[in-house]
Amino acid sequence: MTRNLILLAAAILSGLQPASAQIYRVTIDRNLRVPMRDGIKLAADVYFPAEVERAPVILMRTPYKKEASQNLGIYYGQHGYAAVVEDVRGRFSSEGRWEPFVNEAKDGYDTIEWLARQRWSNGKVGMIGGSYLAWVQWFAASLHPPHLTTIIPNASPSDPFHNMPYDNGMLFLTGTFLWTSVVESGATSSLTDTRLRTAVHKRFGSLMRALPVVDLDKAVLGKESRFWRDWIAHPSPRDPYWSGTLFLESLKKLKIPVFHQSGWFDGDGIGTELNYLKMTSYGHANQKLTIGPWPHSDSATRGIWGHDFGPQALIDLQGEYLRWFDYWLKGVDNGILREPLVSVFAMGSNHWLRAAKYPLPETRTEKLYLTSGGHANTSRGDGKLSFTAPTDSEPPDRYVYDPGDPTPDPSFYEPSEADETAARPQEELMKDAEAVRAQVTQSRQDILVYTTEPFAAPYTMVGPVSAVIYASSSARDTDWFVHLVEVDESGKFLPLIGADSGKVRARFRSSLNKTQFLKPGAIYKYTIDLWQTGITIRPGHRLRIELASADFPTYSRNLNTGGNNETETKFVSAEQAVYHDAKHPSYLLLPRIPERP
Repeated sequence: MTRNLILLAAAILSGLQPASAQIYRVTIDRNLRVPMRDGIKLAADVYFPAEVERAPVILMRTPYKKEASQNLGIYYGQHGYAAVVEDVRGRFSSEGRWEPFVNEAKDGYDTIEWLARQRWSNGKVGMIGGSYLAWVQWFAASLHPPHLTTIIPNASPSDPFHNMPYDNGMLFLTGTFLWTSVVESGATSSLTDTRLRTAVHKRFGSLMRALPVVDLDKAVLGKESRFWRDWIAHPSPRDPYWSGTLFLESLKKLKIPVFHQSGWFDGDGIGTELNYLKMTSYGHANQKLTIGPWPHSDSATRGIWGHDFGPQALIDLQGEYLRWFDYWLKGVDNGILREPLVSVFAMGSNHWLRAAKYPLPETRTEKLYLTSGGHANTSRGDGKLSFTAPTDSEPPDRYVYDPGDPTPDPSFYEPSEADETAARPQEELMKDAEAVRAQVTQSRQDILVYTTEPFAAPYTMVGPVSAVIYASSSARDTDWFVHLVEVDESGKFLPLIGADSGKVRARFRSSLNKTQFLKPGAIYKYTIDLWQTGITIRPGHRLRIELASADFPTYSRNLNTGGNNETETKFVSAEQAVYHDAKHPSYLLLPRIPERP
C-alpha cells in the first residue's frame, strides 16, 4: 500500500496540462492541529492559494507521512484549492494509537467538518488519494459528512473482507503482511527511505511456510504486531471488531458524485469495481469510472510485465481529476458531465471503450466449458476449454492437496538477494518469472489446466468474469483457486486477474456470514468471482485457467480441518475432484463485447 510513491511521482511531472487556467502562489501552514471528537488532535499541512480569500478544500489523509505528499499539495494549491494533507491517527505527527481502519470513518468525518468551518474554506470539501488514501475516503463518506461534496478514490480496496486483509474469507498473506511490514517499520512512502526498501525486500517466501501463521510477525519484524494479531483474532465480518469498516452497505444513502479509477492489474482493483457497481445499483448519479491497463496506480502507464498496450493507454489522469474537482467544487462548466462517464480499456486491440454505464450496455454473457478425459493435471494434461456444453458423462479430474506442500501460486516470483544486489534488468527478471510459472504449471500434479484452441478471430470481453465449478473434497473445508491467463503463440502469459486469482473458501461458499462445512465426498456447486478484465483475445492467442486448492504464499493455505488456519498447526491432506459432465457442467462466464467498427 505504498501508493503515495506513485502519487508523488505523478505530481512532479511537469507536462501536466492544467484544467484550472490560473496558477496561484502557494503558502504552506504546517502542523495545524485538527481536533477529533474524543480530544485527540491530528496533524495537517495546508497548501493555500495566496491570492484567494476562501477556497474549496481538497483533503488527503495518509498513513505514510504528510510531508511526502507536498508536491501534490502544491499542485492543487497552485490551481486554486486549499489542499490539506493529514497524518491519520497515530501516524507520524498525529496523536493517538494507530489502528488501521478502526478510526478512519469518525476521524475523516470530524476532519471534513472542521475544515468546512475554517475562515479560509468556502465550505466545499473534496477528497483524493490512492490505496489506503482511497480507503479512508469511503470510510469517511459512509458517515455522510454534510460538507463532503465529492471524492476521487484511486485504486481503492473495498470492504476489508473483499480484498485485504481477507479476500472471500482467505487471508491475503503476502499483500497483508508486506503492508504490515512496511507500516510497522516506520517507513514513509519516500522512494529514498531505506526502511521502506528493507521492508519490501525481505525474503517472505520461505518465512511464510512456517506455522502458525500468526507468528509471522515475530519471525519477520522481531516483535508482535498488535493489528496483525487483531485481524487474525477476528476472521469473521460478523465480529464487532470490524464495525464501522464494512462500508459497502452504507452506500445506499451516499448520494455524492464519485470519480472511480483503477487498473485491470491493480491488486486492489476489485474495490473500485465493487464500489462503482454498488453506487450505480442504488441509482446514484454522476459516477465516473476509468479503468486502464495499469497496476496499483493513479497514473497511466502503457505496459506491464513486458506487454505494451501502446500510446493510447497514456491519458492525462491528473488533468481529469482536476477537471472533476473544478466542476464540483468551483462550479466550472468544463463539459466533463457531457462526456461519457465510463472509460475502460480493451487490451490487445489497445483502444478505449466509452459508455454511459458499466458493464457496457452491449455486453452479452457467454459460457466457456471445462472438459477433459480425466487427466487435466498440469499444462501437459488433456484439459480443454470449449464453447460447446458437455452432452454426456466425462470422468472428473482428481488431485491431492497437501497443506504440508502447498500448491504454489504460479505468478509468485521472488528475486534472489543476488539478483537484487546485481541489479539485473527488469526484462531478465520477467523472463525468470515466466520460466517459474511454466515450470510450476508443467510439474505440479495438484494444478488442473484447461486451455482453449487458438482463437480464429478477435474476441473481446470487458467486465465481470466468474467461474462455476462443481467439485468434491474428502475434507470438511478446503479452498478453490482459479487463475485466468491469456497465452500468445510463443507461450508468453498475461495474467488477467488483478488479485492474481479468483477464489472461494468452501465453508463460505454461500455467504461470508454463514459457515457451512462440507460433507466429505459430496459434490457442491461453487461460484467463483474472477474479478474483471478488458481484453481482445487476438487470433492465434488462447485463454487458459489454472485450478488448484492453494495459491501459496499469496494467500494463506487452508489446513483442511475446519479450524482457524492462522492459529493452528495441524493439517490433513484432501482428495479433490472437479466435475465437468452434462449433469455437472463447470464453466466460465465471459462478458463478450461485439467488435465495434
